[in-house]
Amino acid sequence: MARLFPTRQKKRMPRIEIIPMVDVMFLLLVFYILSSLAMHHHRGIPVNLPAATSSEAAAANLEIILTVRPTGEYFINQRAVKLSELEEALAALPGGLVAARRTNVVLNADLSAQHRYVVEALDELRKLGINDFVIATEGKN
Repeated sequence: MARLFPTRQKKRMPRIEIIPMVDVMFLLLVFYILSSLAMHHHRGIPVNLPAATSSEAAAANLEIILTVRPTGEYFINQRAVKLSELEEALAALPGGLVAARRTNVVLNADLSAQHRYVVEALDELRKLGINDFVIATEGKN
């Protein structure tokens, strides 16, 4: 026999599903990591740098990186240049020679580069009126 007034069933208590929320948080974390890696700029040519105990982190706004390779090749911000063309290469950068004289030039010399190549690069920069240099090193533990 059917009841005229069936008994009420207990209401289910609402609950918060955590698993989808954790999935979204992991997705946001992965997106953040990948986007921060994509924003990292590799401005200089990779070389083996000498280690120094007193090395410091360079400022991120340095715009001119002069790389000296062991073979005597020179690069300004990943663009190959000859020392005789250094003035034209610096003039082609944003702000030209005037901006280059106001900023530090990072000397990114390879560990096995001959000393004469480094001295020639520094001498050429001094001829152009650029006297502020930062020598790139790796931290020594």
